Amino acid sequence: MRKTMKEMIKRTAACLLFAGLAAGMLYGAYRLLHFKSTDGCYPAEMFYQQEENTVDVLCLGSSHTYTNINPAILWDEYGMAAYDLAGSNQTLWNTYYYMKEALKYQTPQLVVVDVYRVMEEDEYQGTERMTMNMFGLRHSDDYVENLQVSLAPEEEQLDYLLRYPVYHARYQELKEDDFLPYHGDANGRNYKGFNINSISTTVFEGLPDVTWVTETGKMEKKNEKYLKEIIDLAKEQDIPLLLVAAPYMEVGEEDEMLYNQVAEIAAEHQVDFVDFNRQFEQIGLDPQKDFAESSHLNYYGSEKYTSYLGNYIAKHFKVSDRRGNKRYDSWEANSRYYEKHAQNVDLKKTTDANAYFKKLFANTDRYTICVMTKGDYRSQKWPFIKSMLKKYGMDPDTDTVWVWKDGELQMTVPADTTEDKVYYELGKISLVNKGVPDADNTFIVEFKAGTVAPYAYLTENGINIMVYDNELQEMVDNAGMNASDGYAFMRY
Repeated sequence: MRKTMKEMIKRTAACLLFAGLAAGMLYGAYRLLHFKSTDGCYPAEMFYQQEENTVDVLCLGSSHTYTNINPAILWDEYGMAAYDLAGSNQTLWNTYYYMKEALKYQTPQLVVVDVYRVMEEDEYQGTERMTMNMFGLRHSDDYVENLQVSLAPEEEQLDYLLRYPVYHARYQELKEDDFLPYHGDANGRNYKGFNINSISTTVFEGLPDVTWVTETGKMEKKNEKYLKEIIDLAKEQDIPLLLVAAPYMEVGEEDEMLYNQVAEIAAEHQVDFVDFNRQFEQIGLDPQKDFAESSHLNYYGSEKYTSYLGNYIAKHFKVSDRRGNKRYDSWEANSRYYEKHAQNVDLKKTTDANAYFKKLFANTDRYTICVMTKGDYRSQKWPFIKSMLKKYGMDPDTDTVWVWKDGELQMTVPADTTEDKVYYELGKISLVNKGVPDADNTFIVEFKAGTVAPYAYLTENGINIMVYDNELQEMVDNAGMNASDGYAFMRY
């Protein structure tokens, strides 16, 4: 009997050990393979990293939330602790369940919901969008309900309930960032959901005018149902609610008719709604500078819109100013991260040579900078360009490569050197002179993994520039100044 008892204990211990190892392996596989998209899964995943009851302004909705409402601006100008918990093309029913989930962990002083997706026409969303808008959430009864209302009945719901069958084949798509903490995001736990991916600039001739639209449209019944569910949930939790429509260039009559219906529903339920598509000029939006494309603001526009929105919130709602409160240090850190990231984006968008080098050398404390003169780099404007380069410590009498790091000039070598050991780390990439005939004795960019990048330089005749941010761990710019075109900037 005693021997049998010992055997049972050993077997039980072995089973428990096996179960623990299996659970650990499955969790490790999940951490590696699960979706990490910044337009859905990642903001939801990182929301759980926020200290409980610190998010004072909870911002929900689609990409019109996470590309337009910038928590760093709300913090800097108003001291508001905001988080963008949103996903690409997120339906109102997804937003409702996001809100239910968020209120389990946070007690916001205000919930802001962008209602752009009131124009949703489909009763169910595609599986790709659904994964973006659900897989970042923890499993719960609400997750199951969200799944049931989001996925068409003919789809295999069990796969999306278990999740692993959906993403298990992702191993073929794995990248370096999948193995890094916070997926390589230098902002880490300070991340607040804002996506600065919309950094392009589309030039428009003028701003749309929809102020003349007075007719009311009719949204799909499912949209209306969940818009009212959102309103009711806010009232049940006694949390102020602000419904908004962020400004976008492609807004038209049909959109505005639906927003007019939102206004009627909001008035009926005594909640605030602001259609900012009727306030382009008041916000100060520039059609030639502030739009990524027809549907989103770029980061310039987001700063203006967020500042204007923050002013509205400050006037109509009571939201605490948390600046100086140690418990909210992550919002201050996020703001400083955004400031640096915005400087990087602004540098890449700068096309005036004098302004460019001024911005470039203002950040040599965190930048690694490589400047190369190449080919016939002298032209009619050369005296001006040469004097500007000399101002920053470069005296280009021959083809030369200069490298700065930690605020100091680290290396100056002739660009035509045949020395095959010239090597310099440039963040995650390397500056290498191959010193072999087929490399044309020219410095190129080589990734540490060994893949030679095809964009070693952009101009055969002029000045080539590469910039890496060591602190944010990102490539800032790869530019060429073409001497034959008046040193006009060239970029991929």
